[in-house]
Amino acid sequence: MSERKLRAWQAAGLIDADTASRISAWEAAHSRPIGVWAVVGLGALTIGLGLVSLIAANWEDIAGTTRLAIHMLLMVALAAGTWWSMSRGRMHDQVQDALLFIGAVLGLTFFGHLGQVYQTSSPLWQPLLAWMLLFSPLLLLFGRGWPVAGLWMAGLLGLMWAHADDHGHIWTLFGRTERPWLYWGLIACPPMIVAGAAALLRGRSSRPAFWRLLEQMAVATIFTGISLAILLHGWDGDGSLRLGSALIHGLALLAAAAAITHARRTASGRATAALLLVAAALHLTQALLPNLHGTARAWTGSLFFCLLWGAVAAAAIHAGWRRLFQLAVTLVALRIIILSFELNDDLLGSGVGLILSGLFAMAVAWGTIRLSRRYAPARGDMA
Repeated sequence: MSERKLRAWQAAGLIDADTASRISAWEAAHSRPIGVWAVVGLGALTIGLGLVSLIAANWEDIAGTTRLAIHMLLMVALAAGTWWSMSRGRMHDQVQDALLFIGAVLGLTFFGHLGQVYQTSSPLWQPLLAWMLLFSPLLLLFGRGWPVAGLWMAGLLGLMWAHADDHGHIWTLFGRTERPWLYWGLIACPPMIVAGAAALLRGRSSRPAFWRLLEQMAVATIFTGISLAILLHGWDGDGSLRLGSALIHGLALLAAAAAITHARRTASGRATAALLLVAAALHLTQALLPNLHGTARAWTGSLFFCLLWGAVAAAAIHAGWRRLFQLAVTLVALRIIILSFELNDDLLGSGVGLILSGLFAMAVAWGTIRLSRRYAPARGDMA
């Protein structure tokens, strides 16, 4: 805490002189030697880069089995040291998460190293699946912060994407395809399962913050996927959603909403469950629509996108999610601006059309700022 800010608060009447003195004394007693730690971190990074450079320079001269043995020993030593420290309660949560992250990354790279040494060729989803099966128990049982939660979620999404791409190009998911609707329905369900399971485990675990992060990441993934489905359905002239797949997605979203409603009887929980229900309804409704073209397609895609993120903005007001409200309002405004360019495609070649489109974009931006300032909720809990 800077002395200048304390003096400004004192001058504004927010705190008195005695409070300012006590805050200054507490900050001095609990200050961290950032400069020292920065030097230590820089030294550790330099040593690490030196080791990597030495190994890289002599990589081809080291036998493959020797490299694999060194890689395996590093993982074993790291796992043993982490377990020893955790069992004695001597490890800070952030350090524990960092070691778990490094160990999991070493495990992931080991599969690539193995394939390089033995010149094996296999679909990407197979080593990702093996990594998920081996390291998920470790990460989910002992993870506490966003590095571990983010790594595990990234591994799950990577596995889904790689498997879908191996069984038929992923982009055909939103196009006319003869791929089984059951497969395309089930392959997109893991984030919905994770959202519901994380909500249920959140109140039963000694690490609620970790499960909260996983739930938030899963819900963010769901809305990103639904938004992409709406956008691709609205922009791709040959796109159509298969009703069977959308029905499976809708049922999974309903199950996730039910789990969140049961586990979290708060304004945040009700808002999240309601949003999942809205996403399910819009997704199914879009799948029931015929394959539209031209202006009708642009209008319909924009309407569904604005309905989805308008619902997010309304839920954010109810739950007090300030940043999410601002994001939702911004996305709706951007979609309206893009729609204006799509509808005025013939006018963009003229100066008048460009001027009108530019004025409309500025008006939407101005309205977005005013709306966000007036209705944005106070900073609240994002979960």
